[in-house]
Amino acid sequence: MLINISWNLQSAFDVINEEYRPGGESSGPQRNRLIEAWGQLVGRSRAIEELECLIEQHGSMNKMSKSVHMAPKTIKLLRTYFESLPSELEHINFMKKYNFTEGELCSLEEDLNHEFKEVKGNNPAKSIQNSADEYILAFLNSSGGSIFWGICDNGVIKSLRLDLTQKDQIRKVVNSKINTIEPSIDPTQIAVNFHKVSNAENGYVLEINIPKSNSVGLFFNSSGNTWVRVNGCKQKLQGVALQEYIIQRIQKCN
Repeated sequence: MLINISWNLQSAFDVINEEYRPGGESSGPQRNRLIEAWGQLVGRSRAIEELECLIEQHGSMNKMSKSVHMAPKTIKLLRTYFESLPSELEHINFMKKYNFTEGELCSLEEDLNHEFKEVKGNNPAKSIQNSADEYILAFLNSSGGSIFWGICDNGVIKSLRLDLTQKDQIRKVVNSKINTIEPSIDPTQIAVNFHKVSNAENGYVLEINIPKSNSVGLFFNSSGNTWVRVNGCKQKLQGVALQEYIIQRIQKCN
C-alpha cells in the first residue's frame, strides 16, 4: 500500500483502516505498522503535531480511540514511536573555510556532496534564483552537501563579482526559495556563505550548505516537484519513479 504524504493523520487512519481491519490478528498489526510508516514519511514534527491535534479534535484520547479503532494503550505507543523519530534535519556545526584563487583549480571535486555552478551574465541573483530550489531539494532529499556558485564544472574558479547590494539580493532570493519548501523547514539550517576569492576584486564563491534530511519523506517545491542526487547529479522524480523512490526509503527504515 502506497502512503500519500498529503494525508493528514485522520485521513491516514481512514484509508488504512479500509484496507487493514483494525483488531484483526494479522491485519491489526499491519495497520499499526502503516500508521508508523506514515509518521516516518511526514517526519517527526508533523507526526507529533497531528497526533496531538487529533486527540484535541476528538476531545480526549479515549474518544479518538473509538473513532480510529485503536486502543488508548496503542495510541500512547504510537506517540512514543513518533517522538523517537529523528529530527528532520541534521544540524550544521560549522562552515568550512576555503582558499579560492581566481583562475586556479580548486581542491574540491564534484561528487555526491558537492556541485559546481558557473554564473553567466550580469545578474547573478536571477541566475541563482532560477535553479536554487532544484539543487537545495536534491541535496536535502539525499545526503546533504554544498552548491558552489562561482566554480566551473572543471573545478576552475570563476568568481562572482558582487557588491554589498548584490550579496544582499542573493541572500533574499535564496531565503525566498527556502521558504517555499514543503514540508516547511527551519531556514536557519541552510547556510549561505560568501567565500572571498584571491586575485579577484570583489570576487566571491557563493556556497549554500544543505544538511542531510533524516526524514523518510521527501521535500518538494511549491509546484509539487522534487529532485534527488544520483551519481553526483540532480535528478527530477515524478510519476512511477517518485513512488518507487519513496517505497524504497520506507523499506530501508523498516
